[in-house]
Amino acid sequence: MKKIILIISVLLLGLSEMNAAPAYGFRVKFKDKNGTLTFADSLQFLSQKSLARRNFQGIALDSTDLPVVKQYIDTVMVTASAVKLHNISKWFNQVVIITMDSSKINDVLALPMVASAQCVAVWSNGNYQLTVPSIEDTKFKTTYEINAQKKTRGNPAFYSYTYQQIDLIQADCLHDMGYMGQGMDIALFDVNFRYANTCNYFDSLNMQNRVKDQWSFIKDTGFVFSTAVNSGHGKDALGCMAGYKPGEYVGSAPKANFFLYNTEDVNGERPVEEDNWLSAAERADSAGVWVVNSSLGYNTYDAPLASMSYTYSNHFDGKTTMIAQALNKLSSKGILVVQAQGNEGCGNWHYLLTPADADSAISVGSVDGSGIWACSGYGPNSNGKTKPDVVCMGKAVMLVQDNCDVPGAANGSSFASPTMCGAIACLWQAFPTKTAWQIKQLVRMSSNRYTNPNNTEGYGIPDFCIAYNLATGTGDIQQIDYQFAIYPNPTQDGSFYVKSFQPNAASFTYSICDLNGRLLFQSKDTYQQSFHSDALRSMAPGNYLLQIQCDGKVYTTKLVR
Repeated sequence: MKKIILIISVLLLGLSEMNAAPAYGFRVKFKDKNGTLTFADSLQFLSQKSLARRNFQGIALDSTDLPVVKQYIDTVMVTASAVKLHNISKWFNQVVIITMDSSKINDVLALPMVASAQCVAVWSNGNYQLTVPSIEDTKFKTTYEINAQKKTRGNPAFYSYTYQQIDLIQADCLHDMGYMGQGMDIALFDVNFRYANTCNYFDSLNMQNRVKDQWSFIKDTGFVFSTAVNSGHGKDALGCMAGYKPGEYVGSAPKANFFLYNTEDVNGERPVEEDNWLSAAERADSAGVWVVNSSLGYNTYDAPLASMSYTYSNHFDGKTTMIAQALNKLSSKGILVVQAQGNEGCGNWHYLLTPADADSAISVGSVDGSGIWACSGYGPNSNGKTKPDVVCMGKAVMLVQDNCDVPGAANGSSFASPTMCGAIACLWQAFPTKTAWQIKQLVRMSSNRYTNPNNTEGYGIPDFCIAYNLATGTGDIQQIDYQFAIYPNPTQDGSFYVKSFQPNAASFTYSICDLNGRLLFQSKDTYQQSFHSDALRSMAPGNYLLQIQCDGKVYTTKLVR
């Protein structure tokens, strides 16, 4: 009898869902912020850590930091007969509300403070809710005792399964110097993080309380470890950075702090997921995060909103899609954003996904363990900007498995990106006085295709030993105030290259002087992005000064013949 009752209940539930009214998500944008808080109230909407990060990098507060007017939100909620307020974006001055009556949006559009309204989600069965998992699911095991084993350079025993993916980019070089992410705050925007709270590969993370914040922007709950969600993609990405079981599995930033945010709904592709990403970005900014990894990307959406899908030529120019704009805005707040390139390189689409096209993203493509391209999406973006920026191991990456048994291999830029992100966080830990922009340039300059980027590997595979040496002024490639780079140095029989990293660089000229400042050579031509020079070939071996004159400034560095 119990079985019969259960079967009848399941059938009734199915019929109920089939007949349920659909729910609609609408993105409502406001015209202004009249009546919001002021900058004097900044600690009400930004943490002290967030303000400190901005102050350090010389980033001023602006109108995008001010909250959306509460009265506007309340009015829209009532007018739309909304059942839920799903997202609020102060950066774009908009909200996403959920209503069961789509006709009400006409009344919303008639409100004097509303600039626009757009449908970004349809739940055909009306099921936008989530049953919060049992508290039992939130417990984590503490059976594993952290091994304090010390590693020596080039010995894979410390990393075991992860050695190849860590060593390919020489992230172990930073680890050897003690930079393993301590004190760095890293946010992950991803799917679900199931088992990350129970698996012994994350014991040190959990026992040391280094998960500092968590939120699901899919279902508006503070629980991100649901075993009911059919994906552990977020856990996989987290493991690439935070996994720590010496002698078996070590991630690229195993001692960092982490902020875990669900933004991707595995039950379909809807434009509202871009709003979820935006909300996660604003929360990460407000919390004071310094580095973000995003292993998500978009190009097409499901019916009935398939018309909102993107094309490469019309949308992927680095600044058009809402999620690319959100990434650029997040970067403008002094946060370094590492973004997966996508895995479409060998498919019909074959391009990168958004927001990897974003101008400010450090987009990461995939290679195998020997450095061969592994089918990540093609760049550049449709505006011609080099993408990916760099590549990392994304084929046969070793991941923490759901059963927490022996790590297993998987493919995708989704895992190249967090491995890279963790290494970048360790580099920034080593040089905390550098800006996000400077760190980004160091990563590019250390890469093996730096002088010859292409559409599949970008600037290539970074070497974090070289990046460290560049930052300390001991590398073969010398930087000039992070505006220009000169290579090789020492030169090749007096021959060298100079490249500008400014996307809209002013024209410049150059000259060569001896160490006493006496002019030896002055270029007759002006340059925009780069030049090659043989000017030293007629000069004796020794030390010289290269001076670049650009936009009223003179940049000087030592040049060795």
